[in-house]
Amino acid sequence: DSGACTAYVMTIGPTPGTDPESFVDSKYIILWACNVISTNLHLWPIIAEAQQRGAKVVVIDPVRTRTAQKADWHIPIRPGTDGALALGMMHVIIDEALVDVDYVEKYTVGYAELKERVREYTPERVSQISGVPAADVRRLAREYATVQPSVIRIGVAIERHAGGGQTVRALSCLPALVGAWRRPGGGLLQMPIWAFPLKWDILLRPDLIRPGTRVINQWRLGPALTGELGLTPPIKALFVYNCNPVVVVPEQDKIVAGLSREDLFTVVSEQFPTDTTDFADIVLPATTQLEQFDIMYSWGHLYLSLNMPAIPPLGEAVSNTELFRRLAARMGFDEPHFKRSDEQMARDALDWSAPALEGIDLDRLKRSGYARLNVGAPSRSARHAEGKFPTPSGKCEFVSSVAAGGNFVLPLFRQGSNEFQPGEPVDPLPTYISPRESPQTDPARAARYPLNLLSPKSHALLNSCYGNLPAQRRVAGEPRAFMTPEDAAKRGIADGQLVRVFNDRGSFQVVAHVRDGVPPGVVVAPVGYWRKLSRSASTVNAANSPVFADLGRAPTFSDNLVEVTPVA
Repeated sequence: DSGACTAYVMTIGPTPGTDPESFVDSKYIILWACNVISTNLHLWPIIAEAQQRGAKVVVIDPVRTRTAQKADWHIPIRPGTDGALALGMMHVIIDEALVDVDYVEKYTVGYAELKERVREYTPERVSQISGVPAADVRRLAREYATVQPSVIRIGVAIERHAGGGQTVRALSCLPALVGAWRRPGGGLLQMPIWAFPLKWDILLRPDLIRPGTRVINQWRLGPALTGELGLTPPIKALFVYNCNPVVVVPEQDKIVAGLSREDLFTVVSEQFPTDTTDFADIVLPATTQLEQFDIMYSWGHLYLSLNMPAIPPLGEAVSNTELFRRLAARMGFDEPHFKRSDEQMARDALDWSAPALEGIDLDRLKRSGYARLNVGAPSRSARHAEGKFPTPSGKCEFVSSVAAGGNFVLPLFRQGSNEFQPGEPVDPLPTYISPRESPQTDPARAARYPLNLLSPKSHALLNSCYGNLPAQRRVAGEPRAFMTPEDAAKRGIADGQLVRVFNDRGSFQVVAHVRDGVPPGVVVAPVGYWRKLSRSASTVNAANSPVFADLGRAPTFSDNLVEVTPVA
């Protein structure tokens, strides 16, 4: 998410983008790396209604997902090559004079440079990179440009390879190039969090973080705990809350080795005995949604929600906020920030005077539970019909004016810390960065590990949440890996057979599901299953890479090569 957000903000600024409810008025909907039915379900009825009204729904995804099966056109693509396809679309749009010249001249900057950049991404070259036929590249570009309003919904998986950030930069340029922002139902939806007038500095209090405080990216937790990062002094204590790192962080074997250190003092605040609590010295009982007060913005819609406790906390369970209030008091921190009640924090977290919250307050939320932000009716929502992008130029920046400052991570993803800000230089134009691990870019590695490993979200689980619930596990089924009949036959693997998926980072065992709908050379192992409930006491993140993507220090869960063999 962090890399996609960095790229998005570099291009069109912190804008909510297209109102999700306005998709009903769209005529051409591209769901790009977004399995809406499994991961964004509240959007699907709106898309289905648009489809019934005549909208064309296109899914771009390596796998024939539940959503792809409902689409009018599924475009399977080689993993990690989406950026090339987006640049190829722009090549066709420019080459065939399908550009909205008026919109580009008035509301964008850097068109001449973009035109030169995409010149080399001919449909034929894009086809060689992505596996999408050149004729389909042309057809997609023509339809997207001419059937208006057109809209793109980006899924979070789009960023999870070496060039994920630049991929989102390219996608963020497309709507302005064809003037898709002009009408309701047109444009781009990434995450509408920017519609919520959150006061991040009040929430995160970066002024309380001492300069020079060490910051460790959670995707590097394994090597940080094992000593490979060379931290001085080494980590001697770890406090975990709202996270199950043994399941969700790459290089699972290193996480387990680090947590197993006798000299590491580990405290975990949790609702259930997870794979991570198994390594804790102290486990603190945490409240659930039924026991705590909370106010919530959304990553998928424009409604502000209030969660009121249904019952008092059971036993000794406390919320995160109460836990940190008590800890701060025992440590002698007497700033008012550490003494606020949950309700006061909710009042402080938002700018209640902002136009988006006009007529909305906590009292109203206590009565109704939720309220749609005052951002206009979806049927009239064309936020950038006349530009007005929240960028330094006020325009869509094909050439980013903030790229000169280097790579950066937005405050909500770095807890307010300014360490490592800014980062390495960034190309101001969208470009294609090939996957780090693929048969095309690393044939030597592919000779040992010839299959691309994808680990999408499970239909029945949410990251590692619900992985211990029998009802959800029955729906999810046992841990599995999907592969093509051709790839299975080459390895003597039968449907339903136990297999080992491995590379030099680690291995895990799952049941093979031999199916069509997975491209050749790809194995798909959904994430979220718990280690203790798996056959080999390891899961897909045992084989996943901790290397960052190009922007936002995002993970590269979809940039991994593996081999699969039957278990005797």
